[in-house]
Amino acid sequence: MACIIVASVTGLLSVVWIGGTIAAWAGQAGKARATARVLEVSGNRSSGHIVVEFAAGDGSRVKADERRRSWPGTARQGTEVEVAYDPDNPADVQPFQDLGRALAAWSLFTVVAVASGLGAYRTRARPSAAA
Repeated sequence: MACIIVASVTGLLSVVWIGGTIAAWAGQAGKARATARVLEVSGNRSSGHIVVEFAAGDGSRVKADERRRSWPGTARQGTEVEVAYDPDNPADVQPFQDLGRALAAWSLFTVVAVASGLGAYRTRARPSAAA
């Protein structure tokens, strides 16, 4: 029974994780990447704002004020964060998401789900051969 629960939970996590990874990839497609300095963080994660400054590909300095919701909790004033931005509108900035790390987590969830599923299959109750 435990194998079935583990397989179900990790299988669900695997599906949700890969969905989020694909959405992040689609959101970052065609965007440039830069290192930004956090100038200000205000409010909480659901309703706060974050102000970052970075050098765009053309060398211009860009200062962007964004909602804090999707930014990592480690983004504090004075720290540096990786950002993805639209080269045509550099003020349209979002935190860069390392998809390689997301794929590693997805792989782990998938392997655990498959292994647990196989364990559940191998330990299933078999009907007795009554004559």
